[in-house]
Amino acid sequence: MTGSLITKKKIAKVFKKLVAEIGFEKVTIAKIMKESNMRRQTFYDYFQDKYDLADWIFRQEAIEKIEDNLAYEGWQFIVENLFVYFEENQVFYRRILTFEGQNSFQEYYTQHLKVLIHQVLVVKKQTDEGLEEGDRLFLEEFYANAFVSLTTKWIIDGCKIDSHRFAEQMKIAFLMGFEERQ
Repeated sequence: MTGSLITKKKIAKVFKKLVAEIGFEKVTIAKIMKESNMRRQTFYDYFQDKYDLADWIFRQEAIEKIEDNLAYEGWQFIVENLFVYFEENQVFYRRILTFEGQNSFQEYYTQHLKVLIHQVLVVKKQTDEGLEEGDRLFLEEFYANAFVSLTTKWIIDGCKIDSHRFAEQMKIAFLMGFEERQ
């Protein structure tokens, strides 16, 4: 692991801790770097602002659950791992999601879910020749936005349903949408 990745992860760990303790809006670069025992300028060597850091955390941690596993894991396994990750980090994401300011969590999540859904639809297309490009794009958009909306609600509500059960419900909803058209 390179020094820059170690530094980024250290900054991210402190940021997540502070967000969980005091909330996203009260976290400042100065607080992050003081807690990290690093110079303030070090932060700016890696990130533009705390929004950029929040985006990096999501890409680094959550997205690897999707894209790094696409080549060798089934989508059902990926969905379950993603919800386990969100449940483990629910306080951080709840604080990020309830902040009223700039927030790109949903945008990143939607983007990367489309990749996962595309994989499922490409496999489905091999067994269902009737799925046209426009229909596939619509389904990618529809399911990605539905997943993001339900995930956001689940996290904000405190992950009351166990992550494994929630993943199972999402998989069922997804599969029902792809049953043979009559």
